[in-house]
Amino acid sequence: PATPARGVRCSRQASRGGQTSAQVLDALKEFDGNWREPFDLLELDDTEVGTKEIRAAFRNIARKEHPDVSTRDDAEERFRRISMAYELLADDGGRAMLLEALERKVVDLEELQESPGTVLDERQDVWDNQWENDEVTQVTRVAFLLILVLGMGTIFWFFGDDHD
Repeated sequence: PATPARGVRCSRQASRGGQTSAQVLDALKEFDGNWREPFDLLELDDTEVGTKEIRAAFRNIARKEHPDVSTRDDAEERFRRISMAYELLADDGGRAMLLEALERKVVDLEELQESPGTVLDERQDVWDNQWENDEVTQVTRVAFLLILVLGMGTIFWFFGDDHD
């Protein structure tokens, strides 16, 4: 069986876990600003397609565009870009970032990474900061627990023993 050219990844390698975030970032850099291109390379009209449709589209394109089969001069480069498009779209996080970029009409990757904060994000930050412990809070909690335990012990001793 034929093996892909050096630097070209097949679908099994693309779908393996662990390296996803680095692959997604590389793919996002590759398509920086042209967020519709991954869908166009895989000949997907709908941006809301599922993973099965993405996989099927990649397999169909790979049969035609693989460097061992294609007669194009730029077959290796084209297949590398198709593989990157597949990696990006097959990853849920990568696809979500692409859809966000399309929805917000983001121009480049830097603008996409600088996502605007929402009111919900600000409220979440306030909530998270509310539960941060500082030294005063910790000392107060320890003192309260000591007083509570000593007070309960005194009450049990007073009502539990015969004081004749």
